[in-house]
Amino acid sequence: MDLRRLVTIIALFVVLLLSGCGEDAYTAIPGDASFIAAVNIQQPSVTFVNEDSKVFATWQLKKAYTGATLIGQQYLLLYGNQLESAEVYNLSTGEEAYSIATGVGVTNAIYSPNEKMLYIANGKTNRVTAYTDHGEQIAEKKVGNYPMSMLIHEQKLYVVNYKDTKLSVLDAKSLDVMDKWRIPKSSHGMVIVNDRDELWLGGHGEGMKPNTTVDIFNIDKGQKNSELSLPMMPIGFALDDDRIFVVSHGQSQLYEVDYDGKVINKQEIGANPFAVQVFGQYVVVAGYDDQTLYFMKNNKIAHKIKVDKGPFQLIVREMSE
Repeated sequence: MDLRRLVTIIALFVVLLLSGCGEDAYTAIPGDASFIAAVNIQQPSVTFVNEDSKVFATWQLKKAYTGATLIGQQYLLLYGNQLESAEVYNLSTGEEAYSIATGVGVTNAIYSPNEKMLYIANGKTNRVTAYTDHGEQIAEKKVGNYPMSMLIHEQKLYVVNYKDTKLSVLDAKSLDVMDKWRIPKSSHGMVIVNDRDELWLGGHGEGMKPNTTVDIFNIDKGQKNSELSLPMMPIGFALDDDRIFVVSHGQSQLYEVDYDGKVINKQEIGANPFAVQVFGQYVVVAGYDDQTLYFMKNNKIAHKIKVDKGPFQLIVREMSE
């Protein structure tokens, strides 16, 4: 083989290698860009929308991912209930950074910036597993039946067991069980109001009886203080200053509620909404059945953005100026 032919073959190999690497990467997301991202699960994809309410990137996912969470500001973990692993992508490059062997059954994942720990719930094993922000397993704990909703508050991890009648309170570092609360079965979605030491808990309801209330618990005692009527199936919460926004997907309602539980405003919006988030000056609601993101301002729809089928989750990254 002469030198010219050898150089040609090597050059062709390099080109094929580089093009193959490019196919494995998603669109890079600028490191300083604020966004709200819709995780679409019927047509697996992630739609990124900027502060001007414009779609600037869409990741057409290669696997049947059902959820995501930010790890810090530059990494996005994608997981799927029927997938054996979860993948972490560098947003700035769109490339996979590492993978976590989760086994099938993952129902949720959240990240704690304070603890620098990632928590993954598995509804098949009924366990919650804690990892470092590099994907190394730290601790694991068996909880109730079908853990799903999770949140972190003051070094405690609150886990709602969806097919059970208990909420597990775990130490955020060791995952030791600190408390168990009695809750309604099929509970889902929660938020903590710091100023009042309250946890607001929503849910779907069980069987033919849909849930129509948000239960309000004292976070120190784990006791139910009161309930708020927000029919039907209130499951999505977003906190903003002295307001809580709640979506009740059974009636496609968005409620604006003050900390005293008084409904300030309500309106029908979207088709079967599951998620709500505050993003800059907007309250954003994801309509699952109509594949639309509704950007609300002053109780009016300011923008509508079409996304892929099944927007199920909204993720917000807001970068400082």
